[in-house]
Amino acid sequence: PYRYKRQKYTTVMVRVPEQFVNETLWPEFQELNKVLKEHLNQITERIIRENICSNTREASEVQQISG
Repeated sequence: PYRYKRQKYTTVMVRVPEQFVNETLWPEFQELNKVLKEHLNQITERIIRENICSNTREASEVQQISG
């Protein structure tokens, strides 16, 4: 692992084979991303339901009246 000058201390670069990225790193990232999105969606739904409106269904669409 290494870091370029002026990169934040939380940034870490690493040299790895492309095969590692494609077979290990990227699939793991995709799975974690999916889980995170599901979790954030559940939290968002709960906050809306408990604090704004108990009905979290999609709003119905109406035609816009011009004039």
